[in-house]
Amino acid sequence: MRRILYNLFLILLASPLAAFSLDDAEQSILKGKAAEVIPLLEGYSPKTETETLRRMWILGVAYNRSGKSHQAVAPLARLVILRPDDPTFRLELANALVKSDQIERARYHLELAKGAGLSPSVQAKVQAELDRLAKPKKWQGYFRFAIVPESNAARRTSAETVNLSGFVLRLDPNSRAQSATAFEIGTGVATVPRLTDALRARFALDLDARLFDGRAPDEVTLRTSASLLHFADEGRLVSAEIYGSQRWIDDAAYAHTYGLGLSYTRNLGTRARATAVLQRERITYDGSGVGVNRTAGAAQFAYAASSQLVFRVGMRAESRTSSYSPVAGHAAGVTLGGDYSFAGGLRVGLDLSFDRNEFDGVHPIFGVARVDKKTSVMLNLSNQNWSYKGFTEVLRLGFEEQRSTISINRFRNATASIGFTRSF
Repeated sequence: MRRILYNLFLILLASPLAAFSLDDAEQSILKGKAAEVIPLLEGYSPKTETETLRRMWILGVAYNRSGKSHQAVAPLARLVILRPDDPTFRLELANALVKSDQIERARYHLELAKGAGLSPSVQAKVQAELDRLAKPKKWQGYFRFAIVPESNAARRTSAETVNLSGFVLRLDPNSRAQSATAFEIGTGVATVPRLTDALRARFALDLDARLFDGRAPDEVTLRTSASLLHFADEGRLVSAEIYGSQRWIDDAAYAHTYGLGLSYTRNLGTRARATAVLQRERITYDGSGVGVNRTAGAAQFAYAASSQLVFRVGMRAESRTSSYSPVAGHAAGVTLGGDYSFAGGLRVGLDLSFDRNEFDGVHPIFGVARVDKKTSVMLNLSNQNWSYKGFTEVLRLGFEEQRSTISINRFRNATASIGFTRSF
């Protein structure tokens, strides 16, 4: 029996696993034998932290090179969590995500890698891949849903009374601020036929709904659009869109809109990106027949200070004309914000916005011109390394306050949103 056990020991000692090293695995991958080393890597027990990281890296590359990109994502994502400043790990993860058709996650990691001090040649390759991914597939779609509790879902005043030319009227409790919980759902589909190498058409249909528990009005919006998209170097995208939409509140038609939109996006160097948008639309309120012509413009600038930190600033303005002066007027706003990606994959976004909205003429009931000033803050939390069957979790926390020259238009609202989203 001793002789048999001794012979077994010698056989195990001489087995490929006993003689296997991470250097051997790297050489096998270079020779095109990635699939052969995967079982050996899966059974390998690293002895140091350096070996642990190296094993994860080689295993992720082996999976990726052998056509098992879905399995490559886990070890590579773990590497990015442990070493977020190393662009090599992040680029290999992005490559695996592209191959496994997780495009949004791939674009996220490629954008972060751009701010990691890449060499000019690698930077050019990353930008070329981003430009390629920006060109949409022939068919696109998305689905999202969320539970959204709000302290003042209908954005109503908390005042108990209003003063009309010296007459004090008590407001109905049902017309004042009250909390409500919404179930939000959004879905859309688009076809994007290729016209030339640089030109695409896009035809889309989108549905958004906010369904409450009876303490606030339900809202449903259906939108259809047709666009032309022109792609060029340096991340440039020019688009022109015609669109129409219908909005319902509590099952009754509220307003319909049709309009034209133009947008331009481009990179500014390797770290910055700028976007400009123009809109011209006609809004008609179904109940009253009142029409509003709205012209709006917006611009946003984003800057990647590092592979983890992105700052952004946005500005917007609009002008409204109408035969009914209380809805005409103009507005302007600004947003400051940024995103930070932590080592564990957590991504935190914070945006602070201020808007001023002035209405023409004198309000027919309150006898003063209406001016609204709204301040809002929104915190977004997500984890780009977490995904379940393509769905990504998103948590939002927000607060908004509107001051107004008309008391019933003043409100405060706190909101939280726990949702899941998926693109396909």
